[in-house]
Amino acid sequence: MFSTPHATLAVTDTHKSALRRALRVTASEKWDLNRRFPLVMSRASGAHVWDVDGRRYVDLTSCSGAAPLGAGYEPVVDHVVSELRRTGGILPGPLSVHRIELAERLAEIFPRAQRSLFFRTGSCATTAAIRLARAHMGTNLVLTSGYHGWHDWHLQDRPAMGLPDRDRDSVDFRYDLDLFEKLSGEQRVAAVIITPEVNFFPPEYHRELQNLVHRRGALLILDEVMTGFRYGLGGYHTAVGLAPDLITLSKGLANGMALSAVAGRAEVLNAAEKTYLGNTYQREITPFAAALSTLDALRNGAALARMRQVGMQIINGLNGVFASQQVRARAFAWPTMFDVVFANADLGFAFFQEMWSRGFLMQYGGRFMPSAALSDADVQAAIEAAGQALPAALVRLESTGRDTDLMAAAVRFAGDHFLATADSVRRWFTEPSHP
Repeated sequence: MFSTPHATLAVTDTHKSALRRALRVTASEKWDLNRRFPLVMSRASGAHVWDVDGRRYVDLTSCSGAAPLGAGYEPVVDHVVSELRRTGGILPGPLSVHRIELAERLAEIFPRAQRSLFFRTGSCATTAAIRLARAHMGTNLVLTSGYHGWHDWHLQDRPAMGLPDRDRDSVDFRYDLDLFEKLSGEQRVAAVIITPEVNFFPPEYHRELQNLVHRRGALLILDEVMTGFRYGLGGYHTAVGLAPDLITLSKGLANGMALSAVAGRAEVLNAAEKTYLGNTYQREITPFAAALSTLDALRNGAALARMRQVGMQIINGLNGVFASQQVRARAFAWPTMFDVVFANADLGFAFFQEMWSRGFLMQYGGRFMPSAALSDADVQAAIEAAGQALPAALVRLESTGRDTDLMAAAVRFAGDHFLATADSVRRWFTEPSHP
C-alpha cells in the first residue's frame, strides 16, 4: 500500500542551504518559488519525484505536462541512449533522417500538418508561427488570446512584465468574440492565435471564432502546446473538427526532452523561405529520437486512456472531499488537463499548500495533468491526503467561502490565469455541477 513519505514538509538545513544557493546564482523568488513548488528537486521516475532531502512526492502535473508517459519512461530513454551512442548526438547539418521521419509521423497524426518545422520550446514555436504568418500574409497585425510564451511579441496584455511597446501589432482580445470583432474592424489581420482553454470554452466557441477569422481572410493558429498530445490523438482541433492553418506543439512531444514544432498548411510553412528560422540545435538527434519513441507509445491510445481514467478518479475524489466539507469548490472538465476552482481563492491556495506538505504536487491556478505513470495507489493516496488537507486549510484560514458564487469565482479565475473577459466567461462557461 502506498504511503506518503512524510506528513509535513519540514524544511531541513540541507534544503534551506540549497534554496539559498539557488537564489544567489539563478532562481527567481517570484517565478521559481512563489509561483512554483518551493522545492529543490533531485530526481524523478514515473509519477514520483524526490527532493534534495530524499523525500518523495507524487507529481500530479506530468512535469508541467511535458512527460505524459511519466518521467524516465524506459522505451524512450533506451532509444535516446542508443541513438546518442550511434550518432554522436548532434550532426553538422540541420537535416537528419530523424527529423524527416518525425515530420512524416506528425503528418500522419495531425491531418493539417502537411509540413513541420522544429524548435526547442513552446515559446519558440509560437514565435515562429507568428513570424511565418506575418511573412505569408504581408501584414503584421496579430490578435491573440491565452498564454503563448515569454517572447516579446506576446505578453502585451501584461505591461508590467516587460518593456513597453515591444510589439504594437500584437493585441489580446481576451477570448471575447465581441472584442475580437471590434479590434479587427476594418484592419487587415495577419493571424489569430489562441490557446484552447477547453475547460472554460466549448468546441462551439472555437468553431464560431474560426468562422470569424476566416471570414476576415486571416490565418488561424491554434496553440496546441498543451492540448496536442493530451486532449486526444490528433490534438484538440482534430477532435472537434477545426481546420487551423498552423498548429504549435510541444508538451508531450518528446516526453520531457526539449522539442517543439510548428505544423500546418504547406503554403504557410513555405513562408520560411522569406525569413530565417534556423537554429543550431535542430542538428541535435536525441530530441527527435525521444519524440519518435514517444509517438510509438502514444499511438494505440492506451496511455491517453490511462490519463483520462486517473484524471477522472482524481476529479471525483476531490469533488467528494469538497462536498463532504461543504466547501464551494469544484474540480471539473477534461480529465487529462482539469482545473480546480475555489469560491474562496485564499482557501484554494492554502489547500494546495497542505497537499504539498503531504507529498502531492498540485498548485492552485495550475493545470492538473496526470500522467499515465500514476498508479491506483497514488490516486487513492492523493484523495485521502485531500481529505486531511482541506480541514487543515480551513483551520488556517478560519473561513470556508461557502457563500460565494462559484460562477463569480470562475470569472475571477479565468481573468487571473488567462485574461478572459467576464462577459466571455459568463457567455460560454457552464458551471460544473455537484458530484
